[in-house]
Amino acid sequence: MTKFFEIDDRDGPARIGKLYIANSNSSAEKTAAPFIQTPYLVNSSKLAAGELPIKDLGAFWKTEPTDEKMEEKIETDLSNISESELLILPRNQYTLTYPEEDYKKRQQKVYEKINEKGIIGKYPTASMIRPIKYPKAVETEDSTCGVERGREENAAGKEIYAVEKSDFSVEKAGSDVYIMESAGSFDDDAIGFFEAFLNVKERLPADTALWLPNLATPENAAVLIYLGADILDTTRAEIAGYSNKYMTNAGTFFLEDMAELPCRCSVCAGKTAKDLKEMPAAVRYAMLSEHNAGALEAEILLVREKIRRGSLREYIEGQCRVRTWLTGLLRLFDNSPLSEKTAPAFRRETIYATTSESQNRAEIQRFAKRIMENYEAPQKEILVIFPCSMKKPYSVSVSHQKFIQSIERSRKYVNELIITSPIGIVPRELELTYPAAHYDTTVTGHWDLEERAWVGGLLEEYLIQNKNLYKHIIAHVEGPYREICEAVSAKLGITMTYTVERSPTSQTSLKNLRNAVDKIVEEATPEKESETHKPRPALLKRGGTEEKLDQVKAIARYQLGPLADALFTKETTIKGSFPKFMLLDDKTQLAVLVPQFGQLAFSIAAAEKIIKSEKYDRQYTVTIDNFLPKGSLLAPGIIEADPAIRQGDDVIILGENVIGVGKAKMSGIEMNSSTKGVAVLPRHTKYIRDDETD
Repeated sequence: MTKFFEIDDRDGPARIGKLYIANSNSSAEKTAAPFIQTPYLVNSSKLAAGELPIKDLGAFWKTEPTDEKMEEKIETDLSNISESELLILPRNQYTLTYPEEDYKKRQQKVYEKINEKGIIGKYPTASMIRPIKYPKAVETEDSTCGVERGREENAAGKEIYAVEKSDFSVEKAGSDVYIMESAGSFDDDAIGFFEAFLNVKERLPADTALWLPNLATPENAAVLIYLGADILDTTRAEIAGYSNKYMTNAGTFFLEDMAELPCRCSVCAGKTAKDLKEMPAAVRYAMLSEHNAGALEAEILLVREKIRRGSLREYIEGQCRVRTWLTGLLRLFDNSPLSEKTAPAFRRETIYATTSESQNRAEIQRFAKRIMENYEAPQKEILVIFPCSMKKPYSVSVSHQKFIQSIERSRKYVNELIITSPIGIVPRELELTYPAAHYDTTVTGHWDLEERAWVGGLLEEYLIQNKNLYKHIIAHVEGPYREICEAVSAKLGITMTYTVERSPTSQTSLKNLRNAVDKIVEEATPEKESETHKPRPALLKRGGTEEKLDQVKAIARYQLGPLADALFTKETTIKGSFPKFMLLDDKTQLAVLVPQFGQLAFSIAAAEKIIKSEKYDRQYTVTIDNFLPKGSLLAPGIIEADPAIRQGDDVIILGENVIGVGKAKMSGIEMNSSTKGVAVLPRHTKYIRDDETD
């Protein structure tokens, strides 16, 4: 928990925040301020010279309580400190060489002394934290090492990182910043670093800053910040300068191998590579060190702008190609719990899917999972499969307008499904919902094996789930789309009718589509009953009003799961035209559809109906103290939040005598462990008993 660090903006796990110490007056931050902006770059040379508002209290104080020198050392170190400095609390520089038990005992005594002086909570503090590694053999609940939960074996298969049970732990001490020990030793080791990083990250409160020392370079800074690093330093960049290395965000070069300088910073401007090579060694080293640190700072400033625009992921999908271990880090992150926990549920920014890693983004994986778990196809027995379109939502594109016009006469009998990469499958009812209407991808006509397997697997699962519903399946697709449909139909042993000739929008193809649908409908029309003949049953269909309800219910179930069913009764109606739908219970507004997100914004009346549902168990609920929120709901006012809440979700605000609805600005996990920051933006609130509204 922290009093001196606050997060202002997020882009997945990457954050922009304020650490409330004096501004460092870096080259990019000339104005004095009571805080520094994170992601922040510590200039290691200035830190060593005492020119930064960061005070290192040194190694572990001696732990003998009777040692007078220890008390003297404590008093000396704590003299003249202020809230404008970050205090790096005492630690042992060589902790990895000591047995675990001795390390913990010494560390606990140190923190006892610190607590006696009332430092933590009164001053900004930083603590060293290290990954805890145990032999695989002791990963049991009854182990003497007290392992609570462990990670899988690493590549060596001998040791794991685990979270440990203990009455005392550094992460519970309450510092504002935590410095990961030995971070620099993991350079070029994707598996080792990510295991250690995740172990540390999972142990820390969400509102504390993480410093990765001696690791950052211009080429890896963006990936480290994307994973969740808040503070980096120039140590590695400066050392590289004294090794005749020239750093850029596209890689590191030995100066002797360079013909030109691809930079116009104050060091490089007006100089050639030859000029630098001919300088005295001491001068050259200093200039290379300055350039490297400047290149690293420039990269961090660029990353901040990417976070503000919500486009950091797209940047690092390209940037991680600079080093193979960075690509490994991104792939490990996408397969970890951290990825889903930190991904927003809804946002306006476009996803630019230009690499194979785009398919693994948590937002895309979540969309596919929610369709399989929450979406219920409307009761229609004809399924038509369409290809995607460049314009979103699909139904406003020229191609889909033609598709819709072709089947307009019989559309009430048809469910429509769009197949696309990297999203997978998109029911027409969810085409507006993030990220289905918020992505752009490279169109070449070529699909690789991973794309085919992903889309084909989702289509297969969808058809298995609805095998008792669809009597007829029409695939109005060509090329790779058709190949995927053919592979799935062959695997499942089902028949699909293909209607495309030359292209999906050709007159012949559109006519084939119309005729195929009309024929199915006509053949299923009930005939008159006679003494010798009983009529065939008609196909299931949904009228215009019912189709509007189907779309809103699909979105509601996407957001809330089966809990959303409580909002749909015989009295439920839809007002308005697409995409500006309003969900009503008789004349009471329950929700409005927000076109920018494809998300429903619920009313207090909807929250009250949900709470009364038998399925309600505080899902998507933020429990607060007994007060009426005015303006932003801050994290300190929250008693408990559903851990399933993600940034952007519509949530219920519930107190003893208060109810409200609003949009989450952080995840439920963050709400439960944060002491600063905006947690929810309330939209409506009221007192339950006296019905006094805001």
